[in-house]
Amino acid sequence: MAIKVGLTREAVMKAAGELADANGLHEVTLAALAARLGVRTPTLDHYVDGLTGLRRELALLGCRELAQHMGQAIMGKSGDEAVLALADAYRAFAGEHPGLYTATVQAAEPGDMELGAAQAEVVEIARRALAAFHLAYEDSIHVVRMLRSVIHGFVTLEHAGGFGMPVDLDRSYHELLRLLLLGLQRSTP
Repeated sequence: MAIKVGLTREAVMKAAGELADANGLHEVTLAALAARLGVRTPTLDHYVDGLTGLRRELALLGCRELAQHMGQAIMGKSGDEAVLALADAYRAFAGEHPGLYTATVQAAEPGDMELGAAQAEVVEIARRALAAFHLAYEDSIHVVRMLRSVIHGFVTLEHAGGFGMPVDLDRSYHELLRLLLLGLQRSTP
């Protein structure tokens, strides 16, 4: 089958990301993507390696965009300010790009160096936000995992409509982060 004139890998992934954000990651199929692009499904074979390859590419795109958002957010900041900026950028990305965000959650397959490196960049940006706390490497990984778990849990509940009470959600989020930072400050020398 001929490749559609003007269709690029970047255009395919952009459309896939938009589809994921609009309908959810699990609704992204090769048929749905082909329909969105106005091509037949076999045409996508030139751009992605099946549905598994498409989901992997979405994870890569999501990690790169998340890293960019987080990196910009913490630039010129340190200590609590950097951690709060990182957390706000993470939450904003998940809200603006729910499908791409969902694609970033699972760890890369062993041997997938490209996706593994993109995921490691997200972790390194988070570690840079924590630099003022002077944590040993292993301790910083534990704190990054805690921070990610807190943010992911909040974002997941928020997007699922799990917070129904008419109380300021942003305040709840920032109070949660403040408590995490207080615990971190007390546990570091």
